[in-house]
Amino acid sequence: HTTLDYQHRMHPDISIFPRNQFYSEGVLKDGRQTSKVRTWEYGRYQSHSVWLNVGGKVSGNANEKEVRKIIEELKAFCDWSQGKKKNNKGDPYDVAILTFYKGQEKALRQALQKLPGNKDRYARFSFKGIAIKLATVDYFQGQEADLVFLSMVNTDRDGFLDSPNRLNVSVTRARYQLVIVGHNDYFSKSRTVELRNLATSQGIK
Repeated sequence: HTTLDYQHRMHPDISIFPRNQFYSEGVLKDGRQTSKVRTWEYGRYQSHSVWLNVGGKVSGNANEKEVRKIIEELKAFCDWSQGKKKNNKGDPYDVAILTFYKGQEKALRQALQKLPGNKDRYARFSFKGIAIKLATVDYFQGQEADLVFLSMVNTDRDGFLDSPNRLNVSVTRARYQLVIVGHNDYFSKSRTVELRNLATSQGIK
């Protein structure tokens, strides 16, 4: 058992919440070059960690309004990224779309399969040269991506999201940009402290 002292994956904007919420004060620090290495020019969001306030209705653990918003944001990013490379490796950017629920994973899969050339894809997709991974938070543990969209799904209950470990995993997968998509109006009043703190600590769009 070892304790992580420095993190080098995330831009400091992304690591603020997990550092403050899940680690003792001062235990986890950002690597000295993290801010510089994880800087990019994508100006769609005011911070490297943001929350898009989306409501919608939940049916079968799926929220179609969140699905549509994520696809909209994904297309915008893929349009912007044409011809651009990573700052630190020179590779094309990659994207992960994560959710806590199989029902939402299925709904997102169906939407991603409608993108050109992705009809028969299941978990790995490609759009305009950008690699896209679709997974549940639990499955994606230990993995990472440049841009992560996190679909919260629920609008009137916490459900699976009340697990601190699962929540920590979900918000620490992104290198450059974390975009949380969900009903901020609900989660900002959640009885689960970690969820409430997450919802109230993000820039809201």
